Amino acid sequence: MSAADFAIVIAYIAGILGLGAAVSRRIASFRDYFVAGGRMTTPILVCTLVSTYYGLDVLFGASEVSYREGLVSWFVYLRPYYLAILIAAIFLARRLRRHDFLSLPDIGGHFYGRGTRAVMAVASFVYSLPILAIMGIGIVLDVTLGIPFAWGVLLGAVISAAYTILGGLLADAMTDTVQFVLMCFTLGIAAILVLGRMGGVETLSDKLEPRFFDPLGSYPPGVLLVFAASALSALVEPAFYQRIFAAVSYRAILAALLIGIVLWAAFDWVVTILGMAAAASGEAYEPRYALLSLVLEELPAGLKGLFLAGVLATAMSTIDSYLLISGGNIAYDLYRPFARRPISDEKLIGLTRWMVALSGLVAVVFALFFRTIVSAWIFMSTVLVAAVLVPVLGALYLPKTASAAAGLASSAAGLAVSVLYYAAVHVFGTFDQDLSTQVWTIAIGERSIPLWQEYALLLALPASVAAYILGAMFGRRSAP
Repeated sequence: MSAADFAIVIAYIAGILGLGAAVSRRIASFRDYFVAGGRMTTPILVCTLVSTYYGLDVLFGASEVSYREGLVSWFVYLRPYYLAILIAAIFLARRLRRHDFLSLPDIGGHFYGRGTRAVMAVASFVYSLPILAIMGIGIVLDVTLGIPFAWGVLLGAVISAAYTILGGLLADAMTDTVQFVLMCFTLGIAAILVLGRMGGVETLSDKLEPRFFDPLGSYPPGVLLVFAASALSALVEPAFYQRIFAAVSYRAILAALLIGIVLWAAFDWVVTILGMAAAASGEAYEPRYALLSLVLEELPAGLKGLFLAGVLATAMSTIDSYLLISGGNIAYDLYRPFARRPISDEKLIGLTRWMVALSGLVAVVFALFFRTIVSAWIFMSTVLVAAVLVPVLGALYLPKTASAAAGLASSAAGLAVSVLYYAAVHVFGTFDQDLSTQVWTIAIGERSIPLWQEYALLLALPASVAAYILGAMFGRRSAP
């Protein structure tokens, strides 16, 4: 990289830190800090939703899958999210706007009580740790500057946490607007240059095996089911809910989500094709590094720095949003309801800022634990869906079943089964280099059954449903 490339990246980082400091002066209450005072309009919602919800987990995770397997990345790993987001926009957003909620666990506390709120807060905290984006920054700094992955992960967490701590959701949304433009522009330029050199999309069919064009790839059916089912996380996505509560109106959030679906689909398709282009290039890339390595080899000086700034923008737009949510899960959803005395807005904001910093450190630990972005994503979505989906849908659509026992049993069972399954697979299983996942093979008679770590959702979600039914049958309905 040239001096101009480094100058572009440094200017970008300095700019977002300055913006966070400027916005911090406009914060007067916790509502201002956490949901921007409920004043976000459609244009800014589009920018913050698109850039937050699609970060380096898509850029590197989806390209990792398409580099290995091809179009299955778009058809099974990504496309189910559009349907889930559409359902959430039409059927959930209006109902949620009827209540004065600030966070996802507020729903559990309102309908089921403090116990369910606490479990949902833990699940939301785990899901909202920006593990994937921090891993992505570690990859970027490793490939471009030779900074060891672990140090890159730590550096990315520190920079992103700094302006989130200062400015809250408003700073997050304003920086997301800049990051959104950089993300779209640089990825589009990169795709044009890379595919132009290779002779266009049509040449990929001549250079890749037929399996790359199979919509289902070569994954086992169970893994494909988990890929698709992980889209259920969109129905209880903490960042999505936070934007619903921050929107100026229901129409604003509905319009933003409908526009976002179009932009997400275009972004996904470009990432999938670039992952396949990396496979067609003949270079033996590390799968999670494939897209970044290919693009940086093709771009000239100046554009490399702009692309790198766009990649960092993609990561930071995700990190800041989720650090704010995870910090709020501890301060607002866990500590505040159980505190002996009422907490002032000033103290709650201060505590949340400290918890944002703590969340960044926890995210770094998780980022160093997982070996692939895809495996980290499946773990996070499994925890959230298993612990939160059933209680939330039960409260919104089956209010007569919303007993304290049903909510607590369902959320606790889902969280416990998912965590215990992952623990068992990592204790008794081994990492399969070819499959890029942790597998625990058990023997029943003469038959061997491979249990992938991704199968956790197939056990945890039914456990959550069964626990909710039992709790609704034998528990008393709680008044909101």
